[in-house]
Amino acid sequence: MTSGFDGLSLAVFTSLAPAGVVAFLSLAIARLGAHDHAAAVRIDRMISLPFAVVLVGFIASATHLGTPANALHVFSGVGRSPLSNEVLAAVVFLLLVGSYWMMAFKERFPDAVAKPWLVLACLAGIALIVGTSLAYDVTTVPTWSTPYTPANLALSALLAGPVLGALFLQIARVRARWLECALVVVAAAALVAGTIVLALHQASLASVANYEFTATALAPRYPMAIVAHFALGLAGIAAAGLSLRRVQPARSTLALRIAASALVLAAVFVTRLVFYNLHMTVGF
Repeated sequence: MTSGFDGLSLAVFTSLAPAGVVAFLSLAIARLGAHDHAAAVRIDRMISLPFAVVLVGFIASATHLGTPANALHVFSGVGRSPLSNEVLAAVVFLLLVGSYWMMAFKERFPDAVAKPWLVLACLAGIALIVGTSLAYDVTTVPTWSTPYTPANLALSALLAGPVLGALFLQIARVRARWLECALVVVAAAALVAGTIVLALHQASLASVANYEFTATALAPRYPMAIVAHFALGLAGIAAAGLSLRRVQPARSTLALRIAASALVLAAVFVTRLVFYNLHMTVGF
């Protein structure tokens, strides 16, 4: 089982970083399709928000490495280690998005430069989500080495990320109703699919054990966590759905989307904590 601090820091990373990437992808879609220059500028300035979400998650993940030397050692496995690939993708994503955001404050930032830059950042973000989803496919940890793990990590990103993206669009004062509706639908579908995956994973643990523990003994409250995940996620989706009403004050829309974002992130975080409690190696 992972230590409490390591589990907490990694839970923060896998909750925030993939969600921040999907939120960035949401803003990028709005930016790539923007025909109003003023709206495009506002979106560019708001790129700092998903960047900050991913950065906080990345910093949290770095705390469990111990020393800077360990952090450098992580890069030695690029190309053959899923963890190294994940860290490299995170660094590239942060560099591309951070530099894009700084360029957005220049007086001239033509679309001929901005759009390809955004596309590259999107590709790096997708690589980060894939890398994070695959990083826990460790054969010596049977509770993690299962198809349910990457599926759940990806679906968690698709639950929290779109709701965060809708919030950031509101802060940027960009109305893209078709995109906002699509984001809520994606989040709702991810909640249903993710809850099913969690239930299947929990059921599969009954046959997993080593000489010291049974998998179910490591997380006896897993069923309660699944219920909490669904309840919090459903409340978040409901709040996000209510924010789509055409006639309501902007402050009400903003408040609903802040509440929705907090609820879906909490839904993801609950299951991430359980996931790290399930760390169990083969043998002793």
